[in-house]
Amino acid sequence: MIIAFRKKLKLLTGLAVASALTVSAMGLIGLQWKTDREQAEQRFVQAASIISSNIAPAILFEDPAVAGENLESIQGLDGIGWVEAVLPGGQVFASYNAAQGARADQLAWEAVVERPIRVDGRQIATLRVGVHYRSLSDILFDNLGAAALITMVAFAIAVLLSHWMDRIAHKPIDTLMSAMRKISASGDSSVRLEQSGDPDLAAIITSFNAMLERLEQGNEALSQSAQALREARDAAEEANVAKSQFLANMSHELRTPLNAIIGYAEVLREELDILELKRSLEDVEWIHTSAHQLLGLINSILDLSKIEAGRMGIDLHEFSPLSVMQEIEGMLAPIAAQRNNTLHIVTDPDIGEAYSDATKLRQCLLNLGANACKFTENGQIFILARADGEDLVFSVSDTGIGMSTSQLNRLFQPFVQADASTTRRYGGTGLGLTITWRFAHMLGGTVEVDSVEGAGTTFTLRVRANLRGHDAGEDDSPEAVQAEAVLDTRLRSTAKPLALIIEDQPSALQLMTRLAQRADFETICAEEGETGLQLAYQHRPDVILLDLTLPRVNGWQVLEALQAAPELRSIPTVVVTVDDDRSRTIEAGAADHLVKPIDHGELNDIFIQYSQKHTGAILIVEDDPGTANLYARGLNQMGYTTQVASGGGEAMRLLQQRMFALIITDLRMPDGDGFSLIDRVAEMPEEQRPKIMVVTGKVLNEEDGMALTSKVVRLIPKNGLSPRKLGRNVQNLEVHGNAA
Repeated sequence: MIIAFRKKLKLLTGLAVASALTVSAMGLIGLQWKTDREQAEQRFVQAASIISSNIAPAILFEDPAVAGENLESIQGLDGIGWVEAVLPGGQVFASYNAAQGARADQLAWEAVVERPIRVDGRQIATLRVGVHYRSLSDILFDNLGAAALITMVAFAIAVLLSHWMDRIAHKPIDTLMSAMRKISASGDSSVRLEQSGDPDLAAIITSFNAMLERLEQGNEALSQSAQALREARDAAEEANVAKSQFLANMSHELRTPLNAIIGYAEVLREELDILELKRSLEDVEWIHTSAHQLLGLINSILDLSKIEAGRMGIDLHEFSPLSVMQEIEGMLAPIAAQRNNTLHIVTDPDIGEAYSDATKLRQCLLNLGANACKFTENGQIFILARADGEDLVFSVSDTGIGMSTSQLNRLFQPFVQADASTTRRYGGTGLGLTITWRFAHMLGGTVEVDSVEGAGTTFTLRVRANLRGHDAGEDDSPEAVQAEAVLDTRLRSTAKPLALIIEDQPSALQLMTRLAQRADFETICAEEGETGLQLAYQHRPDVILLDLTLPRVNGWQVLEALQAAPELRSIPTVVVTVDDDRSRTIEAGAADHLVKPIDHGELNDIFIQYSQKHTGAILIVEDDPGTANLYARGLNQMGYTTQVASGGGEAMRLLQQRMFALIITDLRMPDGDGFSLIDRVAEMPEEQRPKIMVVTGKVLNEEDGMALTSKVVRLIPKNGLSPRKLGRNVQNLEVHGNAA
């Protein structure tokens, strides 16, 4: 809860006065106690001196009765409980108890005052007096009334001083606040405050007026700049549309004569072949090949210009992805053979049916497959197709030349290849990947790339399997499509991953943006939840950083909306907030929860973790559905495929049906413990045996730990494990060659 400055000042004044009163009262009581003790000591010593003088003759004449009468003189003296005369041999000559039972309970008396009894300078006995001092509580009780009266008077004075200080100290603040309200209500920054005779207030007013003047000048300059930017943007958009329309029209005009050239070249080729004019036949072959290359270039320009001009539509229909893969194999086989490459195409038989645009999907796969064949020689080309939830995933891998990080950053841009030497050696225009990227976006998906220079490249195409809601749910007007294409080009102009940062605090937003960009992420930002959701739907980022305290639509509502949308649920969302309710955010769907101030190293680890998608099948053995869903969610967000088994028996049945790269298991399960499952997996053939990671809340003894050491690759405590941290452990195993 935030306390206003005015209330803080009053509270501090009251606390200061209360503290001063408390210290004063404690000092007063302490002084009273010290004085009372000194006076009591003086009184006890004086009484002991008088008694020792009076009792000496009685002891000398051995008269205990007279001695006892002398000792009775202590009766009525405050603080004296008993008195006795003790002979040198330790024998009590006479004694007297002033209080009932005082002598029997000497523990109730704080001290014993001793006084020698002398006659003519010779000590004939010792006088012992049991005394009791007044306690601090007794003194406090006696002075309680006076202390309460003083406190009440002082408190009243403190309240009056607080009100007086409030009027004096807050007068400048109230003046400024009143002016600010007027400016805020009217929006007129030309308002100025009148000067005051108070020199301090006059300095504040002068500074405030100067600030308003600078603000007014800044607003005017900003307004002019914004207008200029709007005009420049409109002009650029108009020029871009004109360029795209021009390219589309020119491409159509160029295709007509080019088709004729190709047709006549084929006729000439047949006739020259019959006449056996080999030299002329070679010339015509060059014409035919060059014409086809030019036609491919024109077709690519036409496709790109259609997309940018908003004239590229989607032909939705039902089809079999398996049939598309068979067509791809027939088209790519001769291309692969040209460079002595071996083509491998594998399709999951359970891939099912699709409702999308088969033509655009086929073109995307052809572009990626042809690139793999072109940049590989005497190598292997792998094209794998599978279903992943509501998506179709196609992986195109090769063992070719690969790309460096700098080359990867240049991909997906029109007319750009990895570098100039690539263009000279292998040819091409650089439009294929750009069109593939745009088509993938239109089909509700993305294209990702992973490459190692000199070792090969893997492109992963992910598209929606079912686009039945596309027509009703999207705006396909030329203006909308063009605006989307332009913005997507700006944000995804390279192969860099994309981070969406939803944060309303400028400083935090700037910090996370810089860290993301330092980790080689592109960024888009939103200062409120509604805008953040719109950007998430539009751009499908690789990771979302979400604050919870947002205006209008708060972070909890954003998190709920992200989990409710199937197309956004797979995006890892990391909550970054001052709220430490970590378990609630994880249950609501967050991949992890960071508390401000954030650790830069941990945030950088998050960017590294989600900078690329991973592959591999993982079996989760967990009997608690909530926990199993938590693990599966985190691993699916990193790209892994998961399957869940509720116990060891079900896990073994699944292992017999398919191969898994990794098993994540608990040690407690309903149909036997995890140790038996681990032992059964250890007996499997090495080529079929998956790695095992144990995630458990069980405390292991030394014997259990030794039993697991040689059979599992990692042992992780279940308590506090987030989906992201589980994914990071799996990723680390993968990096070191121990997992999927």
